[in-house]
Amino acid sequence: MTTVGDDGVYAGTASLVVGEQRHPVRIRLAGHLNPFDGHYHWQGTVHGAPPEVTAGRAVVLCIADRDATARLVERTAAGDLMI
Repeated sequence: MTTVGDDGVYAGTASLVVGEQRHPVRIRLAGHLNPFDGHYHWQGTVHGAPPEVTAGRAVVLCIADRDATARLVERTAAGDLMI
């Protein structure tokens, strides 16, 4: 189950699609409305992605019935990915 807290943080399960591979992951995302472009932007952490999923790649993040293109920025010292 996924939840959005009162603070606007989204936490729960998702799928990370890299090429033809789908990987189940846990995510924690926070978002904001950008006043310059008028779009809502998310950023956060992907937990549990396998080591072969590397930073610098374009991916598709799937949450329930919604998909969004995303970019993996870096892998942290703890092994999580910033998205």
